[in-house]
Amino acid sequence: MLINTDLITEQKRELEIARKQASEYAMIFDLLAQIAHADNESKTIESILNVFQNLFSPRKLFYISLQNNQSEKLYSLPVLNEEEITIKERLSSFDKEYEWTESLKGFRVKIHFKGQKLGVLEIDEIALPEYKEHYLNLTMSLIEVCGLAIENARKHQRLKDAGNQLKKEKDALEKALSEIKQLSGLLPICMHCKSIRDDHGYWKQLEEYIQERSGAQFSHSICRNCAKKHYPDYDLYDDDIK
Repeated sequence: MLINTDLITEQKRELEIARKQASEYAMIFDLLAQIAHADNESKTIESILNVFQNLFSPRKLFYISLQNNQSEKLYSLPVLNEEEITIKERLSSFDKEYEWTESLKGFRVKIHFKGQKLGVLEIDEIALPEYKEHYLNLTMSLIEVCGLAIENARKHQRLKDAGNQLKKEKDALEKALSEIKQLSGLLPICMHCKSIRDDHGYWKQLEEYIQERSGAQFSHSICRNCAKKHYPDYDLYDDDIK
């Protein structure tokens, strides 16, 4: 009985590919699980990079975050092995859907969501460069998911920042209101000495009553009429000044 060794070899190869794909799909589901629980952009991007690191085992893995086409933070796994400014310039100017890296052992892809460019991912010197086209196709299928996760994280952060700002403004307003005591209603005032009767029935000088309820400070002086009446011998006011 003759055994077709080529057929057996082909079957083994197909089985190995199937196992590899199953592992990759498991990684994808892990990605979805991780980014679903990330509550800010940095954690979301770090989760995405960790999955690509596990999938492709690249020696270089970079991601630059963009806001209005302006570079912000650069992420790197496992370590930053190039000058940061060089990486930023290279990735910031990238505006294609994808391209192969100079080593031809990796690729760059644009991360976007609904036409908005969010960042650029570079995966280079992957462990099995002979599978780079398969890896690129796999990555391209994840672009929309990555973009959605990053955009949701940004929206979450904007809402969180807005909530914190509103809380600060609310606290400042409450503090200001607590310090301001408004004078309102009908005030019982003595027709002679101008003292005011408070809520407890005590008569208080006008200055004291207002200070307790407004925080205002008084500086005493003498008006023109009182100066003439009480200090007629002193020229406290220039006659030319009203």
